[in-house]
Amino acid sequence: MISLFISLMNINPLFLMTGLTLVAALVTIELHIQQVNAQKIGDVIAPMPRNITIPDVGKFQVSIVPGATFLTNDAYNPNPIELNVGQTVLWINDDFSFHTVTSGRVGDTNAGSLFDSGLAGPTALASTGKTYEYTFELAGEYPYYCILHPDMVGKVIVN
Repeated sequence: MISLFISLMNINPLFLMTGLTLVAALVTIELHIQQVNAQKIGDVIAPMPRNITIPDVGKFQVSIVPGATFLTNDAYNPNPIELNVGQTVLWINDDFSFHTVTSGRVGDTNAGSLFDSGLAGPTALASTGKTYEYTFELAGEYPYYCILHPDMVGKVIVN
């Protein structure tokens, strides 16, 4: 059957086997790299902790936890977070997936108008260890979410 397909497609069998072997080798290498850079936690592969030192300058740190893609209100930890006017929240992507920190709720017409880590640029939380920060200047409750994973929700309460 395969030889009939190959002859109909006029493909050199040696070329086809070489191509398939190359694809299999690349997939194997990619899986190995992911395993080297990750640790298995339950059914979720999470990134190995990097030796990233974030200076303590009075910022409240919120982790985007490993496996956050599959979580809801516990994707950001701690959640909610309570602080005073003028204080800063520093979000750290501790997950292996790309995430955002976007003010508002899913579907809000003004979502992201107050703060948004974005999908590109230096503030994008594109990989493990990337950070985004925002200083809250007014009291209130500020819901936020991930644009890429809208079930991931958090809240900042500013007194």
